[in-house]
Amino acid sequence: MEQKRLEKQCFVCRRTLPVLEAFYAAPRMVDGHSGKCKSCTKAEARLNYRRNRDRYVTYEVERNKLPDRKAKRQRAQQAMRARSPEKYKARTAVGNAIRDGKLKRQPCRACGKPGQAHHHDYSKPLDVDWLCRLHHDMTHDTF
Repeated sequence: MEQKRLEKQCFVCRRTLPVLEAFYAAPRMVDGHSGKCKSCTKAEARLNYRRNRDRYVTYEVERNKLPDRKAKRQRAQQAMRARSPEKYKARTAVGNAIRDGKLKRQPCRACGKPGQAHHHDYSKPLDVDWLCRLHHDMTHDTF
């Protein structure tokens, strides 16, 4: 009986890596794993997306109009609102205040790019800090 190899060489970057952690499963391949490592596969996918961005954006816009996608998005939104009603109320208050001219969007206080409203305390809905997407994500540790 032949023993399975624990390592494999990526045909793109030529690195020898552990099969189970570094290669996607591919049942049609002899060893059951892709010949391209996950890092190279992801890099190729990002490049393809950048090169064909217009096509993908158009595709996603149309896809998001499908009834099942709308229903799924609505269920996710309802669940989020039920989990965090205070956040929902604060975000709604900010949106209404911007719409009514009571609050003005500001640039990110860290870098000057267009800002998003960040709440330090949801019980004070109009007390916001303006941060760009990157700095807002860093504040919430979502990296």
